[in-house]
Amino acid sequence: MTDRVTTLLETLTAACRILEMEGHGDLTLGHLSARDPAGRGFWMKRNAIGLGEVCGPADFVLVDYDSGAVLEGAGGRHSEWPIHAEIFRARPDIDAVAHTHPAAVCALSALDADLMALGIEANYFDHPVPRFDASAVLIKTPELGRALAASLGGHVAVVMANHGATFCGRSIEEMVMFGIWLEAAARMQLRLGPLLGQARVPPPAELAERRGQILTDVHIAHSWNYFRRKLAARHPEGQAFYG
Repeated sequence: MTDRVTTLLETLTAACRILEMEGHGDLTLGHLSARDPAGRGFWMKRNAIGLGEVCGPADFVLVDYDSGAVLEGAGGRHSEWPIHAEIFRARPDIDAVAHTHPAAVCALSALDADLMALGIEANYFDHPVPRFDASAVLIKTPELGRALAASLGGHVAVVMANHGATFCGRSIEEMVMFGIWLEAAARMQLRLGPLLGQARVPPPAELAERRGQILTDVHIAHSWNYFRRKLAARHPEGQAFYG
């Protein structure tokens, strides 16, 4: 494993643990991935462990785009590997992909409703945020992976009906932030409950202006570093790694 891959997987380790910390954990389900720097495939969290149990580079496997075969690393790979393979194929601008089951997004996914641009968290996304309604089964085939990638289109997140969410980014850090903001936006919408009909959505021009103000590389970096510090504070024994 090269130094470049080791550094990549250390960042992906922190990403797994941050998403667990922020409500994306679901037993041993959920998986994150990043493109292999040498173009051999993608590195994916191994199966049979939770996001919060990922401890380092040894908890990832290198997966082939075409067959899903494990090319490097110990442990099994998740059956939903086509999510990652087909999004990476369709989106050369994307270097990291995640699929998780956060509680608020899962609840929203069961409703016949779109995510609304109610607060700042939702304003990090283009609206409407796409939904994948073709099937609620696991995405275990390349055909379903391609269908999901088509629903995602040029967006950074897709809500999967009665299932969960898939989100991505130009970097691991950006991917993580979109996942956190998506869950926070869904949580706010559900919290309004019967008052949702009285909610005000800013006009499109205001939303576009504010999105340009908040969605910056500097803000992504500041937010990522905040969650790295939060993770380190919760796990002082690993502060050198997570901090």
